Amino acid sequence: MTAGRGAAAAREWTSEHNRFADFERGVLQDNIALCDTKAGLLLAFTGAMVIVCIDTIVNVRPTHGAFGGLLGPLTKIVLLLAAGGFLVSSQFSLTTVLPRIVRGREDHIFWESPVFRLPVEDYVAALNALDPAIERAEQLRHLHLLAGICRSKFQHFRAALRLGQIAFLALVAGELLRAVA
Repeated sequence: MTAGRGAAAAREWTSEHNRFADFERGVLQDNIALCDTKAGLLLAFTGAMVIVCIDTIVNVRPTHGAFGGLLGPLTKIVLLLAAGGFLVSSQFSLTTVLPRIVRGREDHIFWESPVFRLPVEDYVAALNALDPAIERAEQLRHLHLLAGICRSKFQHFRAALRLGQIAFLALVAGELLRAVA
């Protein structure tokens, strides 16, 4: 195989697989953005619910009657659990939306790579001189990196959501106890 055919084959492989890499990058970036949006909404909700729980705890009044001596402290404990659950959920939501700056190898994709600090003419020259095999490998490494970021975000979001659900149930239980007291 001549050098010309090898270069043409490399360009053809890159052209076919670039469409897949572009599609996969778009899917991963969309999922990352969706997860960040949902986690941001959950963060706002759980953050507000922490304040609601604290305000409710402060306003629990001592009760009298057969179980009055127990209901007040029990209500406060349940509401404290709810506040704690919402607080931890808020933390997981916050760690979901925090930017993930994962430093890998020096490449031509990551915005902090040295190539992006070059003057624009040198940057363009460096990219024009880039071997198609290196370009392909960098794209694949970048896709792998994005998939890891996506997985991590969804794990944190899942934990935040579950904790928020549990905390919400505890808040409802606390409010029911307050209503009975």
